[in-house]
Amino acid sequence: MANKKFNIGFISSHGHDLAGHIIDQAANPDLESIHLCLMNDKDVAQRDLDINKIAEASEKVKTKTKNIDDILNTKDLDAVAVCARPDLAPDIFNKILDANLPIITDKPASNDSKRLDAVAKKAAKKNLAFGTMLQWRRNPAILDIKRAVDSGALGQIMTVEVRLLTSTINWRGPGKSYLLEKSSMGGGISSWLACHMLDMLIFILDERVTEVSAFTGNRHPVKIDVEDTAISAIKTESGILGSVHTGYSLCGPGKFGNDIYLGIRGTEGYVSIPFYMPGQEDLDNTLYLYSENENWVTGGQRAMTYSPYYKTQFGKSGVDLGSGGYGGFMAEKLFVDFLNSTRNQGKNPTPIEDLVHVLEIGEAIRESSDSGKAISISKT
Repeated sequence: MANKKFNIGFISSHGHDLAGHIIDQAANPDLESIHLCLMNDKDVAQRDLDINKIAEASEKVKTKTKNIDDILNTKDLDAVAVCARPDLAPDIFNKILDANLPIITDKPASNDSKRLDAVAKKAAKKNLAFGTMLQWRRNPAILDIKRAVDSGALGQIMTVEVRLLTSTINWRGPGKSYLLEKSSMGGGISSWLACHMLDMLIFILDERVTEVSAFTGNRHPVKIDVEDTAISAIKTESGILGSVHTGYSLCGPGKFGNDIYLGIRGTEGYVSIPFYMPGQEDLDNTLYLYSENENWVTGGQRAMTYSPYYKTQFGKSGVDLGSGGYGGFMAEKLFVDFLNSTRNQGKNPTPIEDLVHVLEIGEAIRESSDSGKAISISKT
């Protein structure tokens, strides 16, 4: 059994970067086959999709279909990956769980935290692994930060700061993309991309967010159904204070420029990393660490620079962005760790329960802005 190769299904409702996800999964040397289901012939922004062209992303794609049942009836399937429109996703999860198969899903996986919580509880009752594609948990810099925090390098954590700004609304398919529709998504930037930064904090701190005070808005001249900007103050269960700034904002001359930052400050040290800086085509990816903890004492500020996160783990060295799929190294490692956990009862690297909490935070952000009040988040 230990040497048996993996075989997975991949169900997509609207093809969100489907070829990239296939490349990331196919990089796993222990993955033998991918069985692809494309439910819709239109992508996120209503552009035509060709299942045959998508399947060319990897020779490991062995079958193609538009019918979910074809996937669930595939012999010797080990797990199913899902990239579905959030309002459609919970019903897809239920069908997969009824077939007694583990799931790894793209975020946000639902337009409502309660719907996702219901299927999370169903998976737990069946003892089926249910993970998410929140791949920053396998970013090498994030793993080093977590090790530093866990070992006390920063002392008692006082504050955290995250920022994710990317592109602008007029480059995101307004009037066409379901990513900008409340009925499909539940929210805007706080549903789609804030997930990454919020999950990053949950992972590093190993704490829940218990209170949120926020402002959201449509600041771009092109008006959409959901917020394009969200600025929030958060508080965790141990009292850590933080700020979360996310938005569809101009971040350089490129179409998809980014401004992504993480900072954590404690009583004995700090970490700071600008993953992306505005106007850069590549990641800065330099981690700054300072510690006065007796077991760390950095002797000043350390700076550690990492290779770009999209470099493939299993391919040849020096490959370009196109060979790294959607998430490159960190996505490849996440898929490997998830599949391995389905066999050896190991720890699921991205438990679905954490994504449920991320959705709760997003809902609290929007509720706080609408009500003008701080919102408490109770444990479900």
